[in-house]
Amino acid sequence: FIAAALLANVLWMAVSLQVNGSRTGNELGVWEEKTGLDVDPHAWSIVTQIVDTIFAVFFASEVAIRIAVQRCRFFKVLMNFLDLVVSVAAVIEVALNYTVKLPVEPMLFRLLRVGKLVRAVRMVAMTSVLASLQLLVKCLAASRDMLWWSFCLLAFVQCVAGMILSTLCQDYIQQSEYDLKLRQEVFLYYGTFTRTVLTMFEILFANWTPPCRVLVDNLSEWFSIFFLLYRCVLGFAVLNVVNAVFVQQTMKTASSDEELAFRQKERDKATYTRKVKKLFQAMDFSGDGSISIDEFAKLVASPKLQFWISHWEGAARLRGSAKALDVWRMETKVEVLFEE
Repeated sequence: FIAAALLANVLWMAVSLQVNGSRTGNELGVWEEKTGLDVDPHAWSIVTQIVDTIFAVFFASEVAIRIAVQRCRFFKVLMNFLDLVVSVAAVIEVALNYTVKLPVEPMLFRLLRVGKLVRAVRMVAMTSVLASLQLLVKCLAASRDMLWWSFCLLAFVQCVAGMILSTLCQDYIQQSEYDLKLRQEVFLYYGTFTRTVLTMFEILFANWTPPCRVLVDNLSEWFSIFFLLYRCVLGFAVLNVVNAVFVQQTMKTASSDEELAFRQKERDKATYTRKVKKLFQAMDFSGDGSISIDEFAKLVASPKLQFWISHWEGAARLRGSAKALDVWRMETKVEVLFEE
């Protein structure tokens, strides 16, 4: 329920941002015609204040109830402090909106509410409905060290390669004999260290053609060799290795987590039982809730039942020299199915 409320709050912030941005665009004359989101500023301000008040009171009440129920246990969880700070900030914002003009932009307070989305990650571990999301979060948590060192490796290589390109471009940028617009264009990509690093990440993860063309067309065609090697070595080999390591870590986490394995086992058991019940119900031609000798004979001859029995524990060994324990297990399973 709280996750649904958090989602509603974020959607409301998105709608508010869309309406305010469209109104600002109309005032600036960005579009030739006014958009359909051009609403009355006074009415929209009232609606925004009312909805923000509702969300602020709701989340503050939720935090107050949890403090009253959990007492000291509430402050033992680090995530709860974030909820408390965000709720207090929202209440202060609403109170100041109804009294005096805020000295700062109110959006700064509303942005704090986004932090409550972090609670949803913690709630994943408490529910069995979002098992897939829980697996994803656990795999990401298990890969945090690998993610950090992968980022450090990529950032280091990017910085070194970027400084090489920036150094080679400095002479061209500083010499006034070349065209000013071309020098400005090169500067926008490789003029400073920060611009160069951003350009290198753009080359690796985004469209690498414009940063390449600006050097090949304006400086030298030999830069094409550098970019091709850079894309093949770092963009293909290194990234694929990093992706493979992440997949391996994910599979390791999924297979070693006892809670996830237990839930998957329970789901498989429930699915299997449901299929067998459906088969028995289909063979109950009389509809009296029980299976006669003739109906059971047809059930035993069913290809589906033979397929399922072949996958039961111990059933495969019944074809050869079966032990008494195997026969007992098989009889027990059939009796349980009849009782269910």
